[in-house]
Amino acid sequence: MSSISPSITDVPPSVAALLPVLRHHLAALQGSNPLGWRLAFGLAEQRWGEGKGLALAHRSQVFLSALLAARPVPLDCVDPLHIDDRDTLTEDEGNLMIALSAMSSDDAPRARLTIMALTGGRVPASAVSTGLSLVHLLGSSPTTIRRSGAPALRAVS
Repeated sequence: MSSISPSITDVPPSVAALLPVLRHHLAALQGSNPLGWRLAFGLAEQRWGEGKGLALAHRSQVFLSALLAARPVPLDCVDPLHIDDRDTLTEDEGNLMIALSAMSSDDAPRARLTIMALTGGRVPASAVSTGLSLVHLLGSSPTTIRRSGAPALRAVS
C-alpha cells in the first residue's frame, strides 16, 4: 500500500461528502472534541436530509468505532473545525476514503488492503460489514421520516 495520500479530488464526490462527518466523529471518538458527534449528526442531516442523513451519521460512527477497536493507535485526522485544512487528507483519512470508495465500487481486494493498512494487518468482519452498510446507504435514494405538511389528527376505525 502506498504511503502517498490521495487528494480529496481523487475521491468520488459521494464518498468525499462524508469526510466532514467522519472527522467530527473521529474527534468525538478519540477525545479531542467529546461533543463532535453532535456536529457530525447535524452536518449529515443538513447534507442528506433527516432520514438519510441521520442514518448515515449513525452508520459512519459505527464503522469508525469498529475500525478504532481493531487499531492499536488513534487515526490521524485533520481538525474538522480548521477551515484552511478542509481539503487536506492525512494518510489515515486517505485510506478511509479509499476503503469506502473501494467498497462502494465492489473492489474487494483494494478495500481489503486498505482496511489492513488502517488496522495493522487485520480485516475485522465488523469493519467490513459496517463499511458495506454505510456505502450501501450512501448510494441509495434519499428518504424522509417526516411528512412535508403539518401534523393532523385523523380518525382511525
